[in-house]
Amino acid sequence: MELSDRYSALKQKIAERKESFERFITMLENETTWLSSPASTRFHLAEERGLLKHSVGVAETLLQFRGFLAPKISEESCVIVGLFHDVGKLGAPGKPYYLPNDNTWMVKNRGIC
Repeated sequence: MELSDRYSALKQKIAERKESFERFITMLENETTWLSSPASTRFHLAEERGLLKHSVGVAETLLQFRGFLAPKISEESCVIVGLFHDVGKLGAPGKPYYLPNDNTWMVKNRGIC
């Protein structure tokens, strides 16, 4: 399944806190680099959309573990925690932490390539 389909499926699980979730996710999607940022600049998923890939994966893993570790926790809580656990990496609207850098010299000298 494609990342966008997995992400949409997770968002569909939100019902009880839908209004607040929708406001927050709309802000993230429209005013930050949520949909394009890497998960890191050097290591884990250091690629475009890496943060979204990582966050979707964490939410899906929490849903799998929930059944045998903590069945009383709602699926909705797992989705919210999983998707947003690293949201601080984005910065704030208009003040992103991640700035794309096409300078290959800088990338190579940081040991990324």
